[in-house]
Formats: sequence, structure tokens, C-alpha cells
Amino acid sequence: MNRSAALVGAVLVLVLGACTSASSPSASLSSGNPPASGGSFEPGNASDVGRYFRINEVGLGPNGWVTLLNYTDTAASLGTLFLCQGDRCVDLPEHDVPGGTEARVAVGDGSGLEDVAMTGADLTLEPANGEVGLFSSADLDPRFIWAYLEWGSTPHGLTQTAVEAALWINGSYAPSSPNATRLWQREGGWWVFDE
Repeated sequence: MNRSAALVGAVLVLVLGACTSASSPSASLSSGNPPASGGSFEPGNASDVGRYFRINEVGLGPNGWVTLLNYTDTAASLGTLFLCQGDRCVDLPEHDVPGGTEARVAVGDGSGLEDVAMTGADLTLEPANGEVGLFSSADLDPRFIWAYLEWGSTPHGLTQTAVEAALWINGSYAPSSPNATRLWQREGGWWVFDE
């Protein structure tokens, strides 16, 4: 095969792969902006601290939680961030999260959970259907969203915001069920649920 034929073949594989992912209802979805430089950031503008975190797990039900992973090697505080659903946002507390570790935001009292940064969060984490977005402002503009997850169906209140920010694929959602207890991200970015 000559060089130009190989190049055309490679381009077709990439295009077909992108089309397949975009049309699959449970495609491999990013729930956070990946680091640009191998997982390490220099401390910078406080409004950009959301880029240090991704949504790694969601516990479902009235005692649910959202697990945020600081996937860099730099400590960051949750204090300038918001977890949002539709037009409702929860202001996260000042809580330092060392690089490579998790923090949990609990709907209930956080009993039985490790690394709890906040309890009593005003979030609705219904097992069958929902969304959560991580923002650096209560202004729900695509410039301020850093991570997003929707499950069970689409669209939700913040779906288009996440699509415009290139964090989500239009028409996609993580699988769930009315009996789900937890959504979590497998290696490779696939979201799965436990019952």
C-alpha cells in the first residue's frame, strides 16, 4: 500500500470512530477536561481550578454523593467550585484535595464514606435519571464548566452547556437503572452502574 492510500485509510478510521462514538447512547464520555501536560498543572488563576478535577463516581439515592478526583499532582481547593444541576448550584467549601486523591460531596451525613469534603449538599441524585456538572462559577456559561455527567437519558438542563464546552457528546448519556446504587468510571472512560 502506498503512503497516500495509508493516510486516507487512517483518516477514514478516525472519522468512522468519531461517528460511532457520537451516535452510541452510552459512548465513552469524558467527565472532565484532561490535563494538557501529563497530569501536572502550575498553580494559576483560581477560576481555572476546576480543571484539576473530574467527576469520578456518583452514589445514587437520598444518601448519595459525588466523588471528585484531583487527577493532577498539584493540591487544589474545592473552595471556588460549584456542583450544579439545571439552574441549581451547590457552593463547595474550602477543602484542600492533594494531587491524585478524591473528595466526596455527600447529600446525606456522609456516614460510611471516606474523604468527605461536604455533607448535606442540595443535590438530587435519582438512580434512573439525572445530571451533575462541576463549574467555577454559578454563572452556567460553557466557559465555566469543567466536568459533566448525565445518566439514564438525555437531554437535561446542562446538557447543551456541556456539549458547547466540548465535555459531552450530544445524544449520549451514561447507562443507569431505577435500581442503580452507584455510577462509576472504568479505565478508558466508560461509565457503568452497580445495582
